[in-house]
Amino acid sequence: MRPEEPVDKERKKEEEHLTVRAHVRAHLANERTFLAWVRTCLALIAFGFVLVRWTSLIEMASPTGAVRVGGGHLKIMGEILLGGAAVLLVLATIRFLSVRRQLIRGIYRPAVTLDLVAVVFLLVITVLLAFFSRGTLPH
Repeated sequence: MRPEEPVDKERKKEEEHLTVRAHVRAHLANERTFLAWVRTCLALIAFGFVLVRWTSLIEMASPTGAVRVGGGHLKIMGEILLGGAAVLLVLATIRFLSVRRQLIRGIYRPAVTLDLVAVVFLLVITVLLAFFSRGTLPH
């Protein structure tokens, strides 16, 4: 047997280093994606909270208490946003952990379930908000 030449050892070492770097990059990308979902959920929570509190404050400020902003629908929409954000956060966490396991095993399979759920949820919320907020501002 012939001993490995120094050039082959260096090339093998460099290839191993590149493989490790690619693995680390994949994990960091997974974490960045998860954090983006967390930021999205925080924005939904903030908006839902604002809707709930704003409608409550307007109703409390009414002298007779008879003012119902958006017929009460905006408050319900805020509550739906809060619940939807919680569901999206759970789904994002499940997806993050699933991708992490796949990366560790070296068998990544892309999935679009979470993305589709988020898009459909936001589309429904947008349509409902547009519908229920028409003419709901107090005069």
